This record gives sequence, structure tokens and C-alpha cells, in this order.
Amino acid sequence: MLKIKTVLVAFFSVLLIGALLLGTVPAQAQTQPPNVTPIPEGLSADDWAQINALLPESAPYSQQAYLKASNTGKDDHFGSAIAVSGDTVVVGAAWEDSNATGVNGDQSNNLVPYSGAAYVFVRNGNTWSQQAYLKASNTEGQDLFGTSVAIYGNTIVVGAPGEDSAATGVNGNQADNSASGGWFSAGAAYVFTRTGSMWSQQAYLKQSNTQAGDAFGVSVAISADTIAVGAPYEDSTARGLNGNQNNNGAIDSGAAYIFTRNNGVWSQQVYVKSSPEHETSDEWYDNFGEAMAMAGDTLVVGEPGSFIYFDDGNASTCGSAYVFVRVNNVWSEQARLWQEMGCGWDEIFGSSVAISGNTIVIGAPNEDSNAKGVNGNQDDDSLWNAGAAYVFVRSGTTWQKQAYLKASNTDVGDRFGAAVALFGDRVVVGAPNEDSAAVGLNGEQSINGAFDSGAVYIFARIGTTWSQHAYLKASNTNKDDLFGDRVAISSNNMILVGAPSESSNAVGVNGSQGNNLASKSGAVYAVVTSSLPKVVYSTRVGASPSTEASVDFNVAFSTAVTGVDASDFVAATSGSISGAMVTNVSGGPATYTVTVSTGSGRGTIRLNVYDDDSILDSKNIPLGGVGITNGNFYLGETYVMRPLTRMFRSQAAQDGWILESDGASGLGDHINNTNSTFIVGGDKLDRDYRSILHFSTGDLPDTAVVTRVILKIKKHSQVGEYPRDMCVDLSTPRFGTSMNLQSNDFEAAPSNSSIVGVLDPIAPGNVYRSIFYASSTTDINLTGPTQLRLRVFVPGPNYNHDAYRRFYSGDALTAADRPTLVVEYYVP
Repeated sequence: MLKIKTVLVAFFSVLLIGALLLGTVPAQAQTQPPNVTPIPEGLSADDWAQINALLPESAPYSQQAYLKASNTGKDDHFGSAIAVSGDTVVVGAAWEDSNATGVNGDQSNNLVPYSGAAYVFVRNGNTWSQQAYLKASNTEGQDLFGTSVAIYGNTIVVGAPGEDSAATGVNGNQADNSASGGWFSAGAAYVFTRTGSMWSQQAYLKQSNTQAGDAFGVSVAISADTIAVGAPYEDSTARGLNGNQNNNGAIDSGAAYIFTRNNGVWSQQVYVKSSPEHETSDEWYDNFGEAMAMAGDTLVVGEPGSFIYFDDGNASTCGSAYVFVRVNNVWSEQARLWQEMGCGWDEIFGSSVAISGNTIVIGAPNEDSNAKGVNGNQDDDSLWNAGAAYVFVRSGTTWQKQAYLKASNTDVGDRFGAAVALFGDRVVVGAPNEDSAAVGLNGEQSINGAFDSGAVYIFARIGTTWSQHAYLKASNTNKDDLFGDRVAISSNNMILVGAPSESSNAVGVNGSQGNNLASKSGAVYAVVTSSLPKVVYSTRVGASPSTEASVDFNVAFSTAVTGVDASDFVAATSGSISGAMVTNVSGGPATYTVTVSTGSGRGTIRLNVYDDDSILDSKNIPLGGVGITNGNFYLGETYVMRPLTRMFRSQAAQDGWILESDGASGLGDHINNTNSTFIVGGDKLDRDYRSILHFSTGDLPDTAVVTRVILKIKKHSQVGEYPRDMCVDLSTPRFGTSMNLQSNDFEAAPSNSSIVGVLDPIAPGNVYRSIFYASSTTDINLTGPTQLRLRVFVPGPNYNHDAYRRFYSGDALTAADRPTLVVEYYVP
């Protein structure tokens, strides 16, 4: 007790000094304190943990521990794999270099480069410590032990895809290195078990058809007495379960192997291959087994290189994942999952997977859409490798997609979805190449000042509705750290985040993270969650844009709360809106309807929640915990109010069609700007028709804020079957080098990096519409013309085979038939 009192005196002395110093800190800095408080000078890590245990939590998510290896070394990549079970965490460091073998050997040398290691940490209350240092029983260079890890209770499995032995099955001869294949050799997996606090190796697992280069151990999964090991570069042409594994006719098709334990003895139960529903599918380079996850008797296996064949005859290397289930000790395939919509080339859907109960989340880190948040538009592939994650749920034996997840700050190359984790109604998604310089919880995510520092996004589900709850950064954000390259979540909602390229030379738990003296040594961050009440979402009830005198929002809290009234909300406006105010609050106890009088003027209205500690849960804990403003919420949906509308007709002198020079050139040739129709599609020689529409949008006010854009075109006639989607490119002030139609308008780059909209497939009265993506409304030119290019969306050679549509052009005799561009806007 004396020690606690002494520590508290020291602690509050630190607080007093800090309070005096705050007078010199800018106001903005005071309202955004760091979420991870460093250990005050003069206090030990244990002292600080005891103090924090006595203090109220101040945020729904906070960093509890900063984990480093006990033998931190340059280029070890500690955090290249993470798994958690309860209060035990295992961390892989695939490039660690010591020559130790077994458990707790000599870790002080670097005599065997890239042999790899794994580290076991345990938490007792708020105190963390390293419990074991694991090495292979046959440590050798480039074995990459620790590339993958999994844990269930007192059992850990560690993958070493660079291990070289030619052994097969369980506990074979590990001294024979005749199956070497470079960085990824035959591979192996090692099983460790714990008795009390002591770990020991229980089994050495090899595949039943060991071959050099198969990379057995790239992925591992465990549930109770069952382990699955992936070998994504295995080459057999077998399909389904327990097929013929004795040929190598399908290069890097991949396989998975299921092992079971009976009375401490492991044996291989099943040899698993993919079984694509299209028999013509090309198995080569499918990489089945690159990612795996298991829950009970359900196993999900990622196959990021697989082709998907669509009903229109097209195929793409979208990637997929397979679900296998065990009933009465017999495994069978239950489902094949893929994106279904918006699939592009090499999106590597299935390169990360996670499962909890009847929910699966699958990452596609090379997905390209510019959508943000939940269930956005997947069709605009303008942000290369931005990444996405997909949630699927099972009802009976049927799986359906429930949500399409994107980052709140979607950007090029972030690779959102490179890592995923799931427990219950909470999903964690890593984006290791995200670039913001924010620190800790919910920082400023729009400024890209730390290239490839990485970020993590937490989503939660209420009923069937998903929303983003948190944006996490490292407590020591630095460029190239790859924070979020690996993630894990436990049953008690503890979140682990790996940053395998983090570079501090700290050792153990909660060391100094303020230097970069051990390049790419790696780190892991333990983030804990609390049950503090918080705002989950604020969404529109009615349609937007709106001209109503009042609008409603639904506001959901994470739990039942009381004390909710009009003073807890702020109608945040933009533009010329004045007089907007909250007039009524109804409902409860967890979801409330808030009515806002829209006042006058034009612009937007968003409903913010202001935390003054008057909103309380059933335990009388205020929103966000004790302290005003820590439960504020500013991420709600907005209404666009009373927009103005302008309609523009296309200009006959500048619009028309261009025909490609030949079916594979991608270059324009013939043009026509005098016909009363324009053409989209292809001719008998597979030459593409593209058409330009010219609108004088410079008549809009220079300060207009465009809120919605709709293109309308009327069909004249059609030749042949026309299954292709039509899309719209935009350029301001023109395509090519002249306002007038030119042949090079065919291939000229748009000012927007990709399509801005697609034409509706259904056309009442033969009038086709394209509502532009919200992100493209700012591309409308306010000071000059805007040109649109209509084309068939075909990612590759044109296979239109004399199938095209004619539409009325700006030269049409009747004005009502001419193309129109409808622009909704307001003037601030």
C-alpha cells in the first residue's frame, strides 16, 4: 500500500506540472491529447500499470502495451505474424537470426540469418510480460520460422515456409535438406503446447506430398485439436478433398492440409484443394491456401489468384475463398465466395481471411474503388490498390455478402484489407501502406505526411448494420512502419496490431519507442476496448437532396442511454443555411430520432453529437467516459438542402463519335460530328465506337458547390445484342488538344483518373441516365466547358462483334431528344 501511495503522489505531481505547462499549448492540442501516455520519468512500467488500473478509462480504444522482441535486431520483422487467445499473444519474427533451437534458447547471436523466431507474451490484468522465446527444433538459415502463427488455448502452431527437409507427415526426419527451393522451400509447421507456464514442442508437421517450393506453412489456423496448414505454391491438379496429389501439373495452384490431435498424437486427416465451379477455370497460380482461418468445424481458405468466370463470358483474376465444414468428422466444401460485383484484375480477394461463428471477413488489398465507409459504390476503379474488405454471413448452409468495407480515408496504394481480424460483431482491418502522420486514436487522417506508416480501422455491427468505430495509428507513427500489416482480436476484444517494419531499438514491453536505431526490427501494439457508451452512427432518415422544412436523423448509441435531449445535438451547416436547429428528440433507449428545422438558405446539414456528460448508460457512466467532449461525434451523414438546378444541352458543333483504327489499337481514326446520332459499341471488325458530348458548364456560378450531376441520353436504335456496360469519362475543359471533335479524343486521358459514372441498364422511354459518383461532382468545370466521353467498359480487347447503340446527338432535330446534363448545386 505504501508503494501505491508513493507512486500516486509522484503521478499527480507529474499531472500538476503538466497542467501548468498546458497554458503554453495551443487550444487545439489541448482538445486532442495522445491516447497513449508515456511512462513518466522516475516510474517503472509496473508502477505506471498500477496507476492506470486505478484511473477511469478515457476512450473506447486505448493502447495498453507496446511489445518488442526480447532480442530486438535490425531487419527481424517482429510482428510479421500475430495471433491471440484470451490473454496470451504469439508474435512471429520471420527474419530473426539466432541459431537457438527449441524453447528459450540463446537468443543473443545472429549466426543463422532469417531462421526466424516466435515470442509468447501473456497479460495479467494490465501487466504484460514475455513468457517464451520459440525456435524450430531444426533451426536453419532462411527457414522463415514465424511467417505464420496461430494459437488456441495452450497450443501454438508456427509456420516455416522456407524449411528444407523432404520429410512427410508428422515427426519425420527433419535433418534431410533435400527439398530446398530458395526463400520458399518445402516448408514445415511446428506445434508447441503449454503446461502451467512452460512451453515445449509437441509435433513437427510436414505435408503428405512434400515438394521443394510448395511453401507449406505460409499460413496456419487452429481450433481445439485441429490444425490447418496452407501450401499456396503446391502444384498438383487434384480438386476437392483427398484427390490425387502425386502430380505437378498445375503450377502454384496451392493446397491445404488438415491435421487432428488424438491423445497428444497428431496425424493428417484431409488433403484439401479448391474445386472451382467452372471446369474451364485455370488452376495455375491460384495460390489456394495463402490465407486461412478456422472456427470450430468451419475452415475458410483464401485463393487470391483464382479466376472468376462471369455469365457474360468474361473472366478476371479476382480471387476467391472457400468454406469447408466438418460434420461427423467428415469434411466437405460448403461455399465458394467472391466479390460478385466490381471485380477487377489482380485484386487478390482472399489474401486475408477471418472467421467468427457464422461471419467471415475477406480482404482484397488490391481492390481499386474510390468508395469510402460501408457499402459504397464499388464500380469506380480510380484508386489503384486502395483495398477493400467484404463481410459474409451464413444462414443455415448458405453464405451471403452482408457488407462491403472501405477506409474512411480511401487512397491510392493504401492496401486496406491486407490484414483482417474478426470476433463477434467487431471487424479489424489493416491498411499497412496508409500514409497519414496521425498518432493514436481517431487522429487527422486526411494529411498524408508519413508514407506507408499504416493504419487500422475498426468496424462494428448492430443487427445487420456495420459502421466504422475507430481509426487507429501507432503511438509512434513513422514512415515505412507498415502498422496494420498484421492484426488480431481476442474474445475479450483486445486488438493486436503488427508493424513489422517499425524501427526502434526498444526491448520487451513498453520500452522507449522514440528512436529508429534498429531498422525494421518490428513492433506489436496491444489496444484494449472498453464498454464506455459511445455514438455508433448518425444517419439520414429521408432522401437527400431535400427541400423539406424539417428533416430527421437516426442517432444510435452503443448501449441504452438516458439524458438525451436537444442540447446534446448541434445542427452543423455549410453554405448559406441559417436558422437550422434541433426541434425534437424522440425514441430511445439506444436509438433516437432527432428532428432538425432546416432554416433558410442552401447548403448542407449534418447532425453532430456534443458530449457534456449528461448522457449516461445504465451504470451512470457518461458518453465517452468522464470528461466533456470525449464522446463527441462528427461523422454523421449530411442532407443537401434546397439545391439549385441547371440543365445543359450538348453542343452540336463539338460532339460526335470516333471509330477506332483497328480492333486492338486503342487509337481513334474516323470521326463524325454532323450526324443526328452518336454511337457507343463496336463494329464487325471489333473496332470500338466512343463518343464525345460537350456542355457549356461555365455558365454556372464560379463559387457553386455541385452536389449532384445526372447525364441523360435518348436511344435512337440498336444493332446486335448489347450486353456491355456503358460508362462515362470526364475532362475539363476538353479531351485532346481542341474543343472541336478530333480522332485523338478517343484515347485522350480524362482529367478525372477514371470513370465518373455508368449508364443505367434499364432505360424507361429509351432514356438512359448516369448519376455521377459523388466524388466526381467537383470535376464539373465552373469556368469553362465540360466534356464527357461515352464508351463501353471493357478492360482489354474489344469483343463487341457488331453490337452497338445509337443515341440522339446535339444535332438531333428535336431539342427534347438531345443529350442533357442536369447539375444540382448551391452557392455558399
